[in-house]
Amino acid sequence: MSILIETTLGDIVIDLYTDECPVTTKNFLKLCKIKYYNNCLFYNVQKDFLVETGDPTNSGTGGESIYGLLFGQEANHFKDEITPKLTHHNIGTVAMANNGKNLNASRFYITTRSNINYLNDKHTIFGQVTEGLDILNEINNCFVDEKERPLKNIRILHTIILDDPFPDFPTMEIPDQSPKFKKDENDTRFEADEDIDQETKGKSKEEIDEMMDEKSARGRSELLEMLGVLPQANVKPPENVLFVCKLNPDTESEDLELAFSKCGVVKSCEIIKDPVSGESLCYGFIEYESKEQCENAYKKMENTFIDERRIHVDFCQSIAKIKHMYGNGAANFLQGGKRVNSAMVHPNHHQPTGTKGYDFVFDDKEQDDRSKKKQKFDNRDNDRRDNDRRDNDRRDDRRDYDRRDNNDRRDNNDRRDNRDGGRYDNRRDNDDRRDNDRDSGRRYGDRDNNNRDRDNREYRRYDDQDRNRNRDRDRNDHGSNSSSSRRYNDRDRDR
Repeated sequence: MSILIETTLGDIVIDLYTDECPVTTKNFLKLCKIKYYNNCLFYNVQKDFLVETGDPTNSGTGGESIYGLLFGQEANHFKDEITPKLTHHNIGTVAMANNGKNLNASRFYITTRSNINYLNDKHTIFGQVTEGLDILNEINNCFVDEKERPLKNIRILHTIILDDPFPDFPTMEIPDQSPKFKKDENDTRFEADEDIDQETKGKSKEEIDEMMDEKSARGRSELLEMLGVLPQANVKPPENVLFVCKLNPDTESEDLELAFSKCGVVKSCEIIKDPVSGESLCYGFIEYESKEQCENAYKKMENTFIDERRIHVDFCQSIAKIKHMYGNGAANFLQGGKRVNSAMVHPNHHQPTGTKGYDFVFDDKEQDDRSKKKQKFDNRDNDRRDNDRRDNDRRDDRRDYDRRDNNDRRDNNDRRDNRDGGRYDNRRDNDDRRDNDRDSGRRYGDRDNNNRDRDNREYRRYDDQDRNRNRDRDRNDHGSNSSSSRRYNDRDRDR
């Protein structure tokens, strides 16, 4: 008794334990027979643990058993059929994902790891994957989000019963074909078998870049149409108009027309000027009779000198002068009236430049920013002038105060000198007398030092005489009887 499950990644074959779990396997077989599992997602993929499916709501909390579908909500859940010999020992074990004890319905899981023995007595094991373990491994290795749901939708496409030993219920309706797939509008995920590169398949990198640029340009055009800047999204600039920039401010439209007229017949030539000051903005537009003349002028006049300035020439991207293509709506758009396809742009935002057809267009934010910026600069200039005026006044006050202070200090010094002149003279005399006394004291001190040295020398001489006299006396007392003593005494006496 086996079931073939076709997924978006491949086929998986499951052998059922119909003898050990008759109620559970009968529920599973009959749900497969009525195409109940078709288009169900693998909504819970826990790597190296299990993958879960079987809930048509793809939330992990729904699903009904065949008994609930046939006999009502009271019979929706059925009891567990736990057999000790059936364990979570192998990879690919198929078991019921219940909401609690004896609360089985339609959800089931397949293990992607062996020896998950702590689930043995909690869930009913009713099958084993015999073919398609490589597909099971691909599901196990897919990328998932923080809720363990695959980033790409992996679904059960079909279920094919290879062998069914149980008779069908009398009231069970078996559809002739699988239900049509209808993706949830709120589901933004890609399908695992969806070819997301279908538009770029077989194209080179340059072709892909060109296609992406076209899409981006189309999106910008549609946005400008909604804002009222463009009359239509598919509007294109004229092919017979050139854009010229980097002009000399003194160059006039007549001079520019004369320079470009050698390349063809010039229908109009305009240099854009500032609407306030009337000065040239150093760029303009030149319109020729034909596209060929315009291309010829682009080739010849690019990077040439006009009035000592090297100019730059390019094809015009402005649509300001295209009027006949869109009727009065475009004319109103160009004249600053009500915008085509837009009620959001105010007429005052279209400001003339003083030239024939190329004007400035501003939106609300830019208009407010310009006025605020001008007011900001005006306020800044006023504040700067006020600060300069205050600084000058403060500097003048400080200079006057310093001048008065210096004059007062000079007058006080003069008065003090006049009043105390005699006292300062007496003090000067006392200082001179004290200096003289100090010098004389230094001289008396030198003379005392000389006298003291002389007295010390006299004292030392008297001491030497007394010491010699005492030595002679001692010598006479101890050796007067010997000849040597006498001889010494005679010698000393003669000496």
